[in-house]
Amino acid sequence: MTRRDDLVASGPILASALLWGTLWIPLREIRAAGSSGPVLTAVGFLLPLAVLAPFAARRWPQIRRAGFALPAAGFGLALSIALYSEGLVRGSVGRVVLLFYLMPVWTTLFARIHRSQPITPRRLASIALGLAGLAVIYGPALGASGPGSSGDWMGLLAGIVWSATMVFFLPAAGQTAFDRVLAQFAFLGPLYLLVSMLPGTGTAVATVSHRPLPLAWLLAFSLVWMLPAVGLTIFGASRLEPGRAAVLFMLEIAVALVSAALLAVEPFGVSEALGAALIAGAGGVELIFRPPPKSRVLAGSGLAVRGADGPFP
Repeated sequence: MTRRDDLVASGPILASALLWGTLWIPLREIRAAGSSGPVLTAVGFLLPLAVLAPFAARRWPQIRRAGFALPAAGFGLALSIALYSEGLVRGSVGRVVLLFYLMPVWTTLFARIHRSQPITPRRLASIALGLAGLAVIYGPALGASGPGSSGDWMGLLAGIVWSATMVFFLPAAGQTAFDRVLAQFAFLGPLYLLVSMLPGTGTAVATVSHRPLPLAWLLAFSLVWMLPAVGLTIFGASRLEPGRAAVLFMLEIAVALVSAALLAVEPFGVSEALGAALIAGAGGVELIFRPPPKSRVLAGSGLAVRGADGPFP
C-alpha cells in the first residue's frame, strides 16, 4: 500500500471514530424527549435496514446457507451495542466507554476457555493494565460494589458480550462483512427496546437543544451517525493494515471523554485520565506486540468484524 492509499484509508477510520465517540449525543437528545425516547431510539436502529434491504435481497440465498452461527453472531453484537447505547444514556459517558474497552481482558479469558489459547506474558500485561485502569477510576468503591450505576454495569456487560461473541460465534459465522452487519441490525432495534426496560435510573439530559426535537434527532441518529459510521468503518478498515486500523479507532476514547466533559460537563480529573491511559494501554499492548494478523479486521466500537481467526491470531 502506498502512502497515499494509507492516508485515504485512514481518513474514513478517523471520521468513524469521531462518530462513534459522539454517539452519546443523539442518544441522550432522543431520550430527553421523555417516555417515547426508548421507542424512538429503537426505530432509529431499525431505519438502516431500509437502506440495506435491497442489497440483502440479492444476497438472501447466501445468507440462508449461513446456518446458526450468523444470526447468533448478529444477536450477540446487537445485544452488546444495545447495552452500550443504553449505558451511554444512563451513566457517565467516559466511564461507560472505558468499561467497554476492557475487552482485551474478557477476550483473552474466553479464548483460553474456548480454544485453550495460552495466556502469554503479552496478554497478562494487557489484563493487568485493564484491571489497573478500572481500579484507578473507581478506587476503594470497586471492591465493595463494583461499577456503581446501571449505566456503568451496562458498559461493562457490553464489552463482555462483545468479546464472547467475537470468540464463540463470529469466526464460525463466515459470510461477508455485509452479512454480519445485516444480521446485527436485524436484532438491534428490538434488543435495545428490551434493554431500555431494565431497572435502573438514568442521567440523560439534552446537551445541545433546549427544546428537544425527537424526530430531527432520530433522523440525525440514523442517517448522520449510524449509517455513515458503518460505511466509513467498512471502507477504511477493509483497506488498512489491521493493527493500524485498531490504533486509529482508539481515538474514540479521547473523543468520548472530551465531548462529554465539554457538552455534558462530566467530571474528568486525574483518576479518569490515568484510568483511561491504562485501559488504552491494555489495547495498545495487544496491538504493538502481537504477531502479524492472518485476516482482515473491521474494528470499531460500533461494528467490529474480524475474519475466521477470531479476535486474536
